[in-house]
Amino acid sequence: MERLLEQLKKAGVHIMKNDFDILLENFNDELNNSSEIDVLINGLISNITRSEHKKILLECPMTLLNNLSNTKEKMKIVGERVIFTKDFSERLAISVPPYEVWSITEPRAISFLSEVMGVDKTEKFLMSMRSELPTQVNKMFTVYVIDNDPIGVVFPHIEPETDQEGRIFWIGIHPKFLGKGFGKDLHLIGLYRLHHEFKAKSYLGATKIENLSMRKIMSANGCHQHKNSVISLEYSL
Repeated sequence: MERLLEQLKKAGVHIMKNDFDILLENFNDELNNSSEIDVLINGLISNITRSEHKKILLECPMTLLNNLSNTKEKMKIVGERVIFTKDFSERLAISVPPYEVWSITEPRAISFLSEVMGVDKTEKFLMSMRSELPTQVNKMFTVYVIDNDPIGVVFPHIEPETDQEGRIFWIGIHPKFLGKGFGKDLHLIGLYRLHHEFKAKSYLGATKIENLSMRKIMSANGCHQHKNSVISLEYSL
């Protein structure tokens, strides 16, 4: 399994792993080695029963997927996402909303996250984050606070094995503050921390194509939408 993953990296596929899933990612429309990638992904699917992972996820443009015949046959299309990017070559001259950075181990952080995302999802989410980003996880939990009230949470980080590419692991507003226009400020806090504290050179964000509110938020915060979307696929045991 590890040998196949290393070969996929050499073929230009970005790989992320946690204790449950393997995520494969390539946003390049034009690849000359699509047949090699197809064979390697097929090998992963064949070997997943021998690993601790239960799911393989893939995100790529439709133009690439159309050249991955075995992959397209064996993996199920589960969605489509829009990609946004922002260049941090110029300093962000913004007034950032108030925020605090909490430890993921403190009770108030776990309690608040459970209220935002749902109790049944929180434990697996935190385990995934610790597994994927062990060196960054303790500085990611960023809470938007107004008058001592936590409004929402955003998890900025640097994507491993990239040239300081900033991403947001997850973002969410507490249910009682939904629909009040706080999403833009929460996302802006994430961008600010990526640029000023994580020293990101750029930002890459993705959201489901039908998530118009998040698309508007990223556009409003100066992110550029890519022309082509990416297809999300899944293979699970």
